[in-house]
Amino acid sequence: MRRTAVPLVSLVVEQYVQWRFGLTAAFGLALLTVGLRSENSTCATIGGFLLVAPALTAGA
Repeated sequence: MRRTAVPLVSLVVEQYVQWRFGLTAAFGLALLTVGLRSENSTCATIGGFLLVAPALTAGA
């Protein structure tokens, strides 16, 4: 059960982010996830920036 639940939750979160903030934020979320799992700080930083940037520009 747990093996199928984690990818499903990940997919739902990614779809919500894409719907709410667009494709750039969804790509940022994917980069952030990959960067954290592989312990690559550059990838995680770029992903975090791409995830936050659309939310900041939407509020301006």
